[in-house]
Amino acid sequence: MNQTALPTETLFARATRDFFTHSGHVPLVLVILEALLAKPNYFLSIDPYLLLVAGVSQAFLMAWLGGRSRIRVILGNLSGPLFYSMLEAGIEGVGFFEQSHHQAYWGFALAFGLLQAMQTQKGALSGIFVMAENVLRSAVPVVMYALFEARSSGTPLSVSVFFEDSAHGFLAIVLLLLGVLLGFADINLRRSMATVRALTARLRQYSEWSLGRGILDRAIADESTLAMQRVNRAVLFMDIRGFTAWSEQQAPEAVVGLLNQYYRVAEETLGEGRTIKIKYTADEVMAVFAETAMAATDGSRMLAAAQRMLAESNLAAGAGLHHGPVVEGVLGGVGVKAYDFIGDTVNTAKRLCDAAKAGELLISREACRAAGLPGVMQREIIAKGKREPLQAMVVAV
Repeated sequence: MNQTALPTETLFARATRDFFTHSGHVPLVLVILEALLAKPNYFLSIDPYLLLVAGVSQAFLMAWLGGRSRIRVILGNLSGPLFYSMLEAGIEGVGFFEQSHHQAYWGFALAFGLLQAMQTQKGALSGIFVMAENVLRSAVPVVMYALFEARSSGTPLSVSVFFEDSAHGFLAIVLLLLGVLLGFADINLRRSMATVRALTARLRQYSEWSLGRGILDRAIADESTLAMQRVNRAVLFMDIRGFTAWSEQQAPEAVVGLLNQYYRVAEETLGEGRTIKIKYTADEVMAVFAETAMAATDGSRMLAAAQRMLAESNLAAGAGLHHGPVVEGVLGGVGVKAYDFIGDTVNTAKRLCDAAKAGELLISREACRAAGLPGVMQREIIAKGKREPLQAMVVAV
């Protein structure tokens, strides 16, 4: 069962692990049993390969289902013997179901399915079923050995007769004890993996707060995406008008409360996955987009939503959008680094934001062109550090 599955594992990797740790156990033991009972040309027949295919198909189904519900776990475990029975019964006929080791395959599959389904219980109950599964797994060779002896001697299977031989009792006790020991190890492993998964989820959340989900996903897939690179981006800024004067009259908790609400409005309006990164600095929101048309649309929506929210505190916001080249990637010293965007494009977007009046989004000529907007330049802005005035289209919300 995929209790210790990692989120980055492929379906093939999960199926391979499931086959060698679970789904392939009974089929492999059955192959050995049938090989010892059959004629020397057993491996020239289709029988052993149908068993192996049954185990592999069950492993892939179990990996695909992923243990998402109890009924799926039970059906996944029964898929192996079902696949094998359908094919073999077509070859051997009704006599296939009269053979005790085929019945044992179904019995073990059902027992494993029920035990694994019950492992969704919380607390000590889950550990009990994990232990029972491992003991059952260690019982597989004991049961198959008993069936082998009964078949090879031509006598009906008798539990009491089987255990009259002290060697059989020794084998059963040792294997079941081994199952108990493996059960304790399995329980500890699952608890450790649960701790690791919880820690990984928290670390991922912290990383998303710093990098953004899109950047983090790309960095996990390819670390080189964090390297500094020159690209064209649409940079959007929005900040609150009169925020400094307002905050001087407020308690720190009230300021933090308003900012958190302001940030939530910005994030919800921009939409998950639509931006490359969102960055908050005091009352300033910076959002970087790959598509300028989306930046213009989302910027207008964000500003409108912020205006409605800030009106309750007699505040307002303005925004600016520019498009152009930036150097993007991780920069910093040895111990402190951050994913950021550097270049005149960022500075220009900030200048446009500063020049915007309450409820205005100023979109530069370059951003209008990149977005395919037939923008009419309605305002000329004398920006600090710029030799030429900035031309901007005004979008009032």
